[in-house]
Amino acid sequence: TTKIKNLDSNIESVKVKLTKEDLKEISDVIPIHEVAGGSYPDALKKFSWRYGNTPPKKST
Repeated sequence: TTKIKNLDSNIESVKVKLTKEDLKEISDVIPIHEVAGGSYPDALKKFSWRYGNTPPKKST
């Protein structure tokens, strides 16, 4: 998330309450094996933020 409005939206999402029936319906439509795995293709993993080298912030 790079924008405050998106962060706010993400935080608000914890207020969503799903019933057992909701979860079953979602699970029936989208099996877990279809969403498991990485978010990026292997070729792009080397560009991930995990491999970034950000210098420390200078204190003033």
